[in-house]
Amino acid sequence: MNILTIPYITGGLSHLIPLYVLQQKYLRSNTDINNQFLVNSNSQNFLLLQGIKCVPVNYAFDENLWISNDYSKLKQRIIEMEHEAYKIVKPSLIIEDTAFFTPLIAEKNHLPRISIQRTGNFRSIDKRFRNPKHVHSLQKGGNIDKSESFSAYTSSTIKDTNQDLSFLQQYSKPKAKIIPGIPTIECLPENIENKESYFYSGPLVVMDRPSKNLSDKLESFLSFNKNKPIVFITTGTIDKTPIEKYTEFFVKRNYAVITTTNCKINETYSQEIFYNKLLPLHYICSISSLVIHQCGSGMYHYPIMNRVPSITIGTQCYDREDIALRLEELGVSGHIPHPDDHSEYWNIFIDMVDRFEKNTLINYEKMDKLRTEINETMANFKIENVIQYALA
Repeated sequence: MNILTIPYITGGLSHLIPLYVLQQKYLRSNTDINNQFLVNSNSQNFLLLQGIKCVPVNYAFDENLWISNDYSKLKQRIIEMEHEAYKIVKPSLIIEDTAFFTPLIAEKNHLPRISIQRTGNFRSIDKRFRNPKHVHSLQKGGNIDKSESFSAYTSSTIKDTNQDLSFLQQYSKPKAKIIPGIPTIECLPENIENKESYFYSGPLVVMDRPSKNLSDKLESFLSFNKNKPIVFITTGTIDKTPIEKYTEFFVKRNYAVITTTNCKINETYSQEIFYNKLLPLHYICSISSLVIHQCGSGMYHYPIMNRVPSITIGTQCYDREDIALRLEELGVSGHIPHPDDHSEYWNIFIDMVDRFEKNTLINYEKMDKLRTEINETMANFKIENVIQYALA
């Protein structure tokens, strides 16, 4: 059986890694499956080294077209590339993660589609806790880069009035959905339609280790800051919510800080702060005393899996906020509202740190139950069942 796998074209690693893990952990062993990825040339180089087949199409925009901001042509280019991949692979099944135009090669050709879906697709949090000013992280503008700004356009194009409108409107309703999490955290609404079409896989994350070069640098940093507790602070690869104030607070409190966010404060405290744009999250969380993060999909699993206390920071994105509030409700993390959402955000942060230092921030018994649920969900997930459901 031929499968065509397509990540969100401007989503970077966040939307490629779940599909990569799905292939390597669950699909690779099935010799009856021929799965090919539609990705850009850089990702092709990486995937091919891992033995993963790629469609010979550079799934990316020409620089001049991208600079032009001609969204109509950008949309048309995406459709052209996906159609070209469809003709090459001749798939019996499409697997995608936030690839909005895939109904034009799936549903339009009567092919089943399996979609990676997260809480942002099926909100279950009590409406009393929702902030009407928050948007989905794909729609956030202003403080994020151009590639992510384009996402707001791709989702809005579903409203376009053209001959393919009926297919585009089906994007949020694929035949089968894989939730890269667990039921206790990624809760489905009680009245959701076709509940049997949702399959929990557990976190689709990489159990990584640092390279030799990065390991040497970290070893030197940790040696200089020995006996200091380590705080890992990250807002992922996309969001630009400022964290300088948090970073400086911990350095002055005699913590060592590891971060993926580059800012001037890093230069001022170069020996106390270790910066790298990309880090092996599983390993870094395992050596940290506290993790502060934006609650992006996947990221929030690492502290739980490594039994490390965490604090989430608000980014005014409801798909992240819903999970952050759920983790706080479960007692395994604390949440700090975005500064524009709560004038007392800093005092809330100070209280969270105080509770962390008194070892009262999280409930370790509950965290252990979630860790067990994660392990059991991953062990029980069968991609064959998902495929069988999608093809039925």
